[in-house]
Amino acid sequence: MLPEELTGLVKDIIRKKCELHNVELKKAEGVPKRLYNTLSSFSNQIGGGIIIFGIDEENGYKITGVYDPQDLQRKVVEQALQMEP
Repeated sequence: MLPEELTGLVKDIIRKKCELHNVELKKAEGVPKRLYNTLSSFSNQIGGGIIIFGIDEENGYKITGVYDPQDLQRKVVEQALQMEP
């Protein structure tokens, strides 16, 4: 996904105040403890899905940012790898 497409997607979600069937929002003040349900759901959909970290849907879809993008990415990948049989 291109940066412009992602920006448009985020703006659309915030404007409509709802997620899409293939987009999951996570507040991510830290690393979510378990992403299993989201990752499992997306792995069973054609085309997968998108997890957007740093948006708090419980607080009016406020953009909160993430604590450390590289660390967050590393830890999400670690959780995904633990799901492999």
